[in-house]
Amino acid sequence: MSGTGKDDAREKALDEAVEETFPASDPVAFGHSEHAGTPPGHAGAAAFGDGAAEAVRDRPDLQRFELTVDGHVAIAAYRLEGDRIVLTHTEVPEALAGRGVGTRLATGVFDILRARGAVVVPRCPFMATFVARHPDYADLVAS
Repeated sequence: MSGTGKDDAREKALDEAVEETFPASDPVAFGHSEHAGTPPGHAGAAAFGDGAAEAVRDRPDLQRFELTVDGHVAIAAYRLEGDRIVLTHTEVPEALAGRGVGTRLATGVFDILRARGAVVVPRCPFMATFVARHPDYADLVAS
């Protein structure tokens, strides 16, 4: 991205359109998590500096990443297939719609996976669209 105000506004509008295309229609299917940190021995938390969200955290016990915002939990579910991590489903509670939470969740997930040297298979339509629109993460995607 060139960094101009016009490009930044267009990028934000496209991110919001992606989130509206793949909205969460139900509350988080796996329930609310009270987990306050990354489990011992698991690297990875991606933090955002705006104070609106805690860090994206991996919950390997539930096979999902979580981002808590204003008491609501957005999730990105996954499963392990050999040496690959398959992103299967993303949910953002309706209460958080239109706030860029899905994009922040996806960014955190891909940042964590990059730090681990993971190979990613984005089967979830939201994650597949995100990585297609953010080519800086394309090197993580399985060929």
